[in-house]
Amino acid sequence: MSEPLADEINDVDWNEACRKADAIREFLRREPGPTNAARIRELAGELRLSQASAYRLLKLFREGGTVLSLVGRKPGRRTGHRMLDDARDEIIRAEIKRFYLKKNRPTVSALVREVNASCRAAGLAPPHRRTIVARIEDVDIAKRAKARGEPKIEKSTIAVPGKFEVSRPLQVVQIDHTKADIFVVDEEDRRPLGRPWLTLAMDVCSRMVTGFYLTMAAPSRLSTSLCLLRSG
Repeated sequence: MSEPLADEINDVDWNEACRKADAIREFLRREPGPTNAARIRELAGELRLSQASAYRLLKLFREGGTVLSLVGRKPGRRTGHRMLDDARDEIIRAEIKRFYLKKNRPTVSALVREVNASCRAAGLAPPHRRTIVARIEDVDIAKRAKARGEPKIEKSTIAVPGKFEVSRPLQVVQIDHTKADIFVVDEEDRRPLGRPWLTLAMDVCSRMVTGFYLTMAAPSRLSTSLCLLRSG
């Protein structure tokens, strides 16, 4: 089951998930072995839930190990569906098309201000900045670059036919960036901070990973340099 987006969780749901996580951690500390019906009844009492619900949350926490895995979901919500109402989602996408995808290359901060103004005008609470950024990333990068007049980025997305050969290890090392499929949380209050970026360096000849760099910052020359610095 997919976890909800961290920035779309309200404080009430988050605090309740933290309470459940603390109770489950303490339960697992006391009872590290296999669980039986008596132990599940004990956990259900601490969680103030039915035995079936307690068992389900215990299973989710063992599989995910995060507070996010315990955040409640509204009945009928599709797995992986982003927890944002249709009205605000439509405003974000409309403003991206109207304002952001232009040749004058407006900044993300400027887009956030436009979205917030449109939401307030419609009587809606402005969405989190990370939600808006996520909708930008939903737009195909080639279409985004073309609309914003970024020919270098657009060209980099076009596959060029050909053959690339190397004869020995470390003759050519390729570097790529991807968002890791995990959430980083604050070590004290367990609030999610976001998904980190993973930069990998791979030797073309051997296909072996020669180095990596993990950071919360978006890919840059710095992350590439630090990845190479750690290669060897």
